[in-house]
Amino acid sequence: MVLTERELHEIFAHAEKAYPEEACGIVIGKPGDPNTNIVHRCANLANQYHQDDPIRYPRNAKTAYIMDPKSLLRIQSEADAKGFEFVVIYHSHPDHEAYFSETDRELALFDGEPVWPRLRYLIVSVKNGVVSYYKVFSWDSIEKQFTAEPSAVCELID
Repeated sequence: MVLTERELHEIFAHAEKAYPEEACGIVIGKPGDPNTNIVHRCANLANQYHQDDPIRYPRNAKTAYIMDPKSLLRIQSEADAKGFEFVVIYHSHPDHEAYFSETDRELALFDGEPVWPRLRYLIVSVKNGVVSYYKVFSWDSIEKQFTAEPSAVCELID
């Protein structure tokens, strides 16, 4: 797994706090060295975009996320300065399953190839305000699709 338990709990807390809207963020670090990871929460601007242009942005923050571009630039600058990379992009699915949607795929690809081939995508299912389970997806270069990593699927049962 590319994330430590501490980072997972930080992401879960963000997902539960954002409920019933989608949470989103980025983890930066040195690939293969989880001790360097830093979790960055990003503002979800889907409500603002939807309000400003509901035709172009028909979904709001309950069913979509749009990361704040200023936050993305700041996080990328920090990663560059530290010699880090984007390790994980995460978001939550309020009252839905943790799956890699067609929208997720469209955002992750450019001309049929991943924008960041080594990047993983963490999707957290939040039901009734509580994290239920999560899945981690990565690019399968043979199948040409994002697939769930079996060792990185975890159900959270009390």
